Amino acid sequence: MGGVKTALRQSYLRQRKQLNAEQACALSQKAQQRVIALPAFRAARTVGLYAPFGNEVDTELLCDFAQGAGAAVAYPRITHGTMEFVRFDNECAWRPGTFGILEPSIEPQLAHSCQVTADVFDVIVVPGVAFDFTGNRLGYGKGFYDRFLAQCAPQCVFIGLAYDFQLEHKLPREAHDIALDYVITDVKSFACPASGRA
Repeated sequence: MGGVKTALRQSYLRQRKQLNAEQACALSQKAQQRVIALPAFRAARTVGLYAPFGNEVDTELLCDFAQGAGAAVAYPRITHGTMEFVRFDNECAWRPGTFGILEPSIEPQLAHSCQVTADVFDVIVVPGVAFDFTGNRLGYGKGFYDRFLAQCAPQCVFIGLAYDFQLEHKLPREAHDIALDYVITDVKSFACPASGRA
């Protein structure tokens, strides 16, 4: 199964890399508007987002909307080989973290107080390399998101965010893979049966 995932990962990353900045921006805007239209996102009080990397769908509009609605927004960072989320506000600076992905820059003495634990999230918007129509996700192969999402409360809503060309009819799934509740692209939004909550 590892070889199949590797081949799929390479193919989808190649396609995503071919987007120019203008295309990525236009498609990202459309996808984010679809997320904002989702009642679960609009009602969320604590939202997990991601800093886009390697031409991923942007999340800036989602951050602006959530903060404007009074929700707490958090972004992931990797510390000691584990992914955690830290609270973000407009005063936060960014710094390149593990794998060159931007992370909120938090003073060491504030790190614990800024951490947002998995159990308090209402919505987490999840990046990925590819997604399928049942809520399965192909990530980068490190398992950070699967391990974090497994700790979330049952009512937390997981939203995969992608370009429409990142949809695969059916992805291989392993026992540790966490299914998503929704997948949203620049073209469509759909609830996913694999999560068991659609």
